[in-house]
Amino acid sequence: MRIVRGIYTAASGMLMESTRMDVTGNNLANVDTVGFQKQVAHVYSYPDAPISRVYQGQRQVIGRLGTGAWVEGSHTSFAPGSLKTTENPLDLAIVGEGFFAIDSPEGPRFTRDGRFTINLDGYLTTLNGNLVQGEAGPIYVGEAEEVLFNEEGEIFIDGEVADRLLLMSFDNLQGLARSGANMYEALPEAGDAFVIETRVAPGVIEMANVNVVREMVDLIKIQRAYEANQKVVQAYDETLGKLNDV
Repeated sequence: MRIVRGIYTAASGMLMESTRMDVTGNNLANVDTVGFQKQVAHVYSYPDAPISRVYQGQRQVIGRLGTGAWVEGSHTSFAPGSLKTTENPLDLAIVGEGFFAIDSPEGPRFTRDGRFTINLDGYLTTLNGNLVQGEAGPIYVGEAEEVLFNEEGEIFIDGEVADRLLLMSFDNLQGLARSGANMYEALPEAGDAFVIETRVAPGVIEMANVNVVREMVDLIKIQRAYEANQKVVQAYDETLGKLNDV
């Protein structure tokens, strides 16, 4: 029974490390994705079991035995990423907290990816064609010769203030669900969206908040932990094989 329990414990470790490897691999794959927010796996441990010894009829607890772990979902790290200057007047980065408000066919969405463009109808959009929201609604640029932004998020069209970017945030950022195209959907758990006063950097984009060196080190640790659990399973399997031969 103890051998079988040991196999289950080691196997749970392998499953956990496999999931962590997928999360870390996804972070590394998006290291060059503008505005990407890395994910961190939620790791939980099963209850420990006490280890006892019996001496002269008395039982004494000498330690505790771990019975395995598992991963249940992940959370998003909203730590700011590094800034990269592009000198494109339609590129914007939020310095601090907050999100750009986007109107998509599926409903309101939010993003940190500030690479914007102007569509054929004269509206400011994301690279995927979703409308960027200002405080007065979708931002209409028309056939303006010059479109500029200042640090307060105000939009100057041919030298005149036309609107201001709608910058939003939430009480519970973990209530934001990834919605594709580097956007987030606000679930009920996020609470009500509110306008946030934050600074905008024109001509700049925010890169992924992924530290390549740290993620690579974590990946090596995960691989070694997986291999260690794998060897434990193999050792238990060999022991069971010998017991069956007796």
